[in-house]
Amino acid sequence: MNSKILVQLIILLFFLSTIFFVYRKYFSPKKDSVVLIDKNQDLENLGTGGNLIKDIRYLYTDKNRNRYLITSKYGEVSNKNIDIILMKNVEAEIKFFKKDTVYIDAESAKYNSQNFDTEFSQNVVLKYTNHEINAENIDLSFQKNFALLYNSVVYKNSYNELFADKIEIDLITKNSKIFMNNNKKIKIIGK
Repeated sequence: MNSKILVQLIILLFFLSTIFFVYRKYFSPKKDSVVLIDKNQDLENLGTGGNLIKDIRYLYTDKNRNRYLITSKYGEVSNKNIDIILMKNVEAEIKFFKKDTVYIDAESAKYNSQNFDTEFSQNVVLKYTNHEINAENIDLSFQKNFALLYNSVVYKNSYNELFADKIEIDLITKNSKIFMNNNKKIKIIGK
């Protein structure tokens, strides 16, 4: 083989491998996240203000192998911010590595596809082992590892029923704080 051609091939391979590594380092998705949209999605009226997406499915896995899956029957990309998906008929699953799973159902959710934070609203139900919490709103922040449940909060387990205005939950330690507005007392009913 001619030495000129060999040198040109080596330079070409070096150039292509440099482009590949630069792309992987600076332009490919983050290593700890995976975002999926179902293959059966149906985009309608894209670019005409509708932005309707059907059968949405996003999956996020962090570096600790905790997994957050959120699905929706349909949603719409926000006109104000393309990273915000306004979802309807929402189901979410938070699976903590080697620990229990938390399930959330809601009529609506506002999902941020960049930081995975989600604001659930309208008839929200959170289930965790034998615990169930109903609320009108749940704000979930993976940046802060924090969940805030508020507005008409009702906690139930097999022994008690609790009524409150707000519950704060640390997603790492599972520690909770329960609050009532206007210095009212928390109502607990034993079964």
